[in-house]
Amino acid sequence: MKAIKVDDAHRIRIPALRPGDYYTPEVLGGNDVLLRKVESPRHGPTYAEAMAAIDSSPLRFTKSWDAIKEETR
Repeated sequence: MKAIKVDDAHRIRIPALRPGDYYTPEVLGGNDVLLRKVESPRHGPTYAEAMAAIDSSPLRFTKSWDAIKEETR
C-alpha cells in the first residue's frame, strides 16, 4: 500500500473517494481509522415543508402586509 501524507490543513487525498460524499471516521485504536460512508446531512426543510409548517403554525398576523410596511417605515 502506498503511504499518503496529511497536509497542513489536516486533509488527506484518497483517490477512491468522491468529492461531496460524506464519511464518518471511527477510531479503532492505535493507528487504525475506519471511514464509513453516510448519507448527506439535510441542511434545512424543503420549500413544501416550510410552507406546511407556516400553515400549521398558531401564529397569525393581525394586520395586512401593507399596514405592517407603513408602520415600520
